[in-house]
Amino acid sequence: MYLSDLLDGFLARKMNLVSESGKIIDPLADKISVTVIALILLYLGKIPLWFVAVVVLRDILISVFGIYLDRKKDIRLMSNTAGKIAVFSIGLIILFAVINSQLSLKINTYLYFVSLILILFSSFLYYKRFRQTVKQK
Repeated sequence: MYLSDLLDGFLARKMNLVSESGKIIDPLADKISVTVIALILLYLGKIPLWFVAVVVLRDILISVFGIYLDRKKDIRLMSNTAGKIAVFSIGLIILFAVINSQLSLKINTYLYFVSLILILFSSFLYYKRFRQTVKQK
């Protein structure tokens, strides 16, 4: 799923087929799918509640800020590189939780920490850009 999303975005930019609706629908679809998968893995006891809460809260805040900018300023912020790396780390955690081997569980122990740092850093950068955009006339 993640690879097809990367390919879709790459092709859209390369072929100059990026649309305003695509800038909204694609990240929303990503957020919904990650949330649903994370909730299923939480239910199955494969990932901890705190991690699901952090991921879902991040997605809700980004969505709320995005809706605000769209309605008030007619602006859609693109994701930042740190955010893409954070989402990749979340994807790895989900993948290793599904694999459910002894090695993947050990890797996830470290990935939770790395992912949390990436989520916090990318959220800070996104909020900073949001504030700068709101201040612009």
